[in-house]
Amino acid sequence: MSSPESSSDSTTSTAEAGFLSGIEFLTGEDPNLGSFLLTIGGVTCVFIALFQLGPVEPPVSHLLTAGVLIITVVSAGFAALLDSLGYFDATVPEQSAETSRPTDTKRPWVPAEPVSASLPPMLNFDQELQALSEQYDGDLPEQFDPFITEYKRLKTNPSNRSTIASDLRADLNPIGTILDEDSQAYNHYERISEGLFRYIGDTAEHFTATDPTFYNSTDTEHAVADINDELGRAEVTIDNDGEAIDIDLVVEFYDGETLLSSRSCPVGTIASGQKKTVDTDVFVPAAADSATTVIKPAGG
Repeated sequence: MSSPESSSDSTTSTAEAGFLSGIEFLTGEDPNLGSFLLTIGGVTCVFIALFQLGPVEPPVSHLLTAGVLIITVVSAGFAALLDSLGYFDATVPEQSAETSRPTDTKRPWVPAEPVSASLPPMLNFDQELQALSEQYDGDLPEQFDPFITEYKRLKTNPSNRSTIASDLRADLNPIGTILDEDSQAYNHYERISEGLFRYIGDTAEHFTATDPTFYNSTDTEHAVADINDELGRAEVTIDNDGEAIDIDLVVEFYDGETLLSSRSCPVGTIASGQKKTVDTDVFVPAAADSATTVIKPAGG
């Protein structure tokens, strides 16, 4: 016998739910009994004032006012019926604070707002911060707070990174005071410090370049000393750890420590994090026994 009763209760509940959802256009989402009655009262007052003080003459104004009062009473009764059905008690469950937080609490250096441009490799300290966080079991000391705040700002303000990097270097000092210089954590701290100093310094230091590889006129690889007084080709691989920038490559030829000549080659723009191999024709002086490369900002 319990099965038919259960089926009947389910049907009744479904019907009530359908009825209540069907009147949502009258009450709005997340309805409240107090606000519903306040709305009824406000509308009633407006119409009574309109009929009593407006251009409508008695007895028509009295009839219209009576009609408004009747509708008000019916509406109040309707509100009482809805309240008895539990309509105004239904609340939409709010998201928990933890699930609504856009930032990963275990990685506080990840900004909540979108990042428009990735950090250059020399400024990307996510791995170091992750390692430091693991050293402290995921609970970084308060000395990290100013640094993490500025680091998130560094990620979201690509046009102002030089200034923020300088502030970030200052915020790093309190962290160094709580680390043991012989610990692995201090090594992570030093890598962060070196990256910041390098970024703040000379732009040319943002690049690393291999020593040039030389090829003679038959495109055979040779040491520079073997291509004396001859036109050859130099090949250099450039790695950009900084921001995207337009650069020139300079190949310098030496006899011992004496600079004999140099050859400048425009490279163009190298994107942040990009590795690019450049080759250029060069004339190797007769006395040259070594060569090196220099990176310069274009037009610098």
